[in-house]
Amino acid sequence: MTKLSLYKNTGKKKRYSKIIGIVLLFAILIGILFIINQNENTIYSINIEGTYPVTIIATEDFGSSILFDQELIIESGESTIDILQKVATVTTSYGGGYVGSINGIKSQYSSENGEKEDWLYFINGMLASVGANMYKPHPGDIIHWDFHDWSSNRAVTAIIGEYPEPFIHGYNGKNAETSIVYADEYYETAFKLQNSLEKQGVTASMKHFEDLTDGEKSGHNLILIDTYENDLISELNVNADQLGWFIEYDKNQLITYDETGAKDLTFDYGGVILAIQNTWNPKGNWHCENVIWVISGITTDDVTAAANLLIENNEEIKHCVSLIVVNGIVYKVP
Repeated sequence: MTKLSLYKNTGKKKRYSKIIGIVLLFAILIGILFIINQNENTIYSINIEGTYPVTIIATEDFGSSILFDQELIIESGESTIDILQKVATVTTSYGGGYVGSINGIKSQYSSENGEKEDWLYFINGMLASVGANMYKPHPGDIIHWDFHDWSSNRAVTAIIGEYPEPFIHGYNGKNAETSIVYADEYYETAFKLQNSLEKQGVTASMKHFEDLTDGEKSGHNLILIDTYENDLISELNVNADQLGWFIEYDKNQLITYDETGAKDLTFDYGGVILAIQNTWNPKGNWHCENVIWVISGITTDDVTAAANLLIENNEEIKHCVSLIVVNGIVYKVP
């Protein structure tokens, strides 16, 4: 088994990891502004006519406070910002690509404490890669705006709170194949999850970890089911902060971090559900093509308890980034 060694606990590596994380975070934000300023030829097109439903959500603090959550019928070709302006009072800049405030809740920057709060939006659980004036929602899309502190070096690229998205609609009308990847002990759990997804319109294959090909690893939506001793899950966990995760496993404990990146709670056991855009995709981890979901925990029972939240479509998942479940109690993180 791979021995876990988190960067944050290894002296110079901890400092280097933090610097790299901050650089990556600013790169993402610079990238957002760069994309927003591109000419109109880069605006996503949509080859659908007529009207269709989408869902629009606005929350604060990583989904902990809900401002609104409603379904709308929209006209083909309307942009994300067009739709937002139908349900809220909005201020924008960069031609509508950047949202400065929603219903009076404004972007904030404090030089005294380093606090930085902004509105970011997700499509079907994936952090959007273009400005709000460029993305044209497709039928069934869930548009989720969240106002949160991004002063931490943990940049969230995917959330679990729109489940069963993104496995139904993907991003920009394109959806990768979905593979449920399981260890021996979780065949029955994987089978139940597969059936649950199929009832919601998702065709998912089942693969043992040993049978996962390189092409599937990089090109599919992956749902990984095993404890943290698993090599692939361990590989992701080692880089948890750089991947934007607020839950880490270290020395047989689960550690959570708050929105500022400060250590928060510690658990001796528990199950977790985490998501990222697929970091094994050659395009990086902000490509909006496919995701990795991790259903894990310290014990076999912990992993099964976490998976059951998805199998049973537990409402406590809604709007959250990630979670830990302990003795049936769900802790949303951050």
